[in-house]
Amino acid sequence: MAASRILIIRLPCHKVFPTGPVYLMSSIHRAAPEVAQKVLDLALVDRRFQAGEIRHTVEGFRPDVIAFSWRDMQIFSPQYLDGALRDAFIFFYDSSLTRKLRAAFRGLRDIVTYRSSIAHNLALLRKTTAAHPSITIALGGPSIRIFGDRLRRRLPRRVHTFTETCLDGFFDLIGIAMRPDPIEPEIDLKVVESSFPQWEAYRDEVVGVQTKQGCPHACLYCLYGFLEGKTVRRREPARVVREIEGYARRWGSRRFWFADAQLLSEHRDREHLTAILEGIVRMGLPIQWSGYVRIHEIDDSLASLMVRSGLCDLEVSLNSGAQSVLDELKLGFSVDEVMKGFEVLKAAGYAGKVLVNLSLNAPGETRDTLLETMETMRRIRKIFGENQVVPVVFFLAIQPHTGLERKAQANGHIKAGYDPLSVLPWNVIRLIYNPAPLGKLIGRSCATVFDRGGDHVGEMILTAIETELKAAAVP
Repeated sequence: MAASRILIIRLPCHKVFPTGPVYLMSSIHRAAPEVAQKVLDLALVDRRFQAGEIRHTVEGFRPDVIAFSWRDMQIFSPQYLDGALRDAFIFFYDSSLTRKLRAAFRGLRDIVTYRSSIAHNLALLRKTTAAHPSITIALGGPSIRIFGDRLRRRLPRRVHTFTETCLDGFFDLIGIAMRPDPIEPEIDLKVVESSFPQWEAYRDEVVGVQTKQGCPHACLYCLYGFLEGKTVRRREPARVVREIEGYARRWGSRRFWFADAQLLSEHRDREHLTAILEGIVRMGLPIQWSGYVRIHEIDDSLASLMVRSGLCDLEVSLNSGAQSVLDELKLGFSVDEVMKGFEVLKAAGYAGKVLVNLSLNAPGETRDTLLETMETMRRIRKIFGENQVVPVVFFLAIQPHTGLERKAQANGHIKAGYDPLSVLPWNVIRLIYNPAPLGKLIGRSCATVFDRGGDHVGEMILTAIETELKAAAVP
């Protein structure tokens, strides 16, 4: 029997627009508009009241299906803005015993917080399942796709978990036939507002919009190919534009993040993105947008269109300024191609910030490649201006289903059967890929900067590393 009332619950995470749950709700509505739906976003509910909010919502809405979405699970982000990573680096690499002890106490707090957050989410699932034996319970989301096999034994047996990329299995469960173009949710904001009464909490926030799914690349550390599949499925550009227009005109939204794995994942995406940006310009929408862009794919006309349509704070995953490291990471572009893309964008009049993601001590890193990266950053600043370029330093995280995991196991960096969800410091420091012989030098530089703090952490880390490298080279 087909479901008639579906409740979608996003489990607690940091506050960010719930693009996935909203798209799921919209996809169900497009396939079966007669089905009543409600979205509950626990990111907006105080932890103390979340169980009560679920109970109250279920009692009031009376769903026959509850679909939980689990977004975040790992303890750390391998980026310097993450407190857990900072504490781990200070504990392992700082020379001061006092700072090590302070970091250790903060680390204990991180461990308790992390373990309790997973236990809390599992408790919400168990309580809901036990309290409503006649309701079908489903569980999906990015974390379940990545770590679902490790959580299965901790879940009630009748919870249906979905680890696959497509929605076919979920639609089979709820007894609804999918539309022929399943990646097209066709957002109707009246329906969104009716089904998602918490929407006003995101009126002035960045809104996530996805133009396509899938990524054809095999980057060594990336999970997008696993999460979304290797085949690129593009949405109809006119529908994407209508979606953005709706948010801009009806909600007054001005900031958008294109949630694609990469906006320009391959050459054929130029035409697709061009159609979307032309629609934004044609509508006269006063918006700002950003997203991950493979900058080497742009040409003069697309760069001009990006600027005119509101490109702001461009984020580029360069990873390294050394070609040998890019090749080791299987990124599929060259440093020279990226530099040409930057020059094209600057010539088109782009005047915003350029956030350059750099993964330090990636496979293939040497002292020489680190110095190459410093030089490449100087070249980028020369194009855009000293104050417009922001290096964002991060480390590769070893995650299941990636080439980096396989490489780390092959070279003995981690052992088979390791726990990717471990919060023990000596395990976390291995899951943050920072191996010898450069690990101590880089870790020491990071720890010094983390303790000092400031507004330009990425730049300070690069300067500290370069200073150490050059000092070591002096006879």
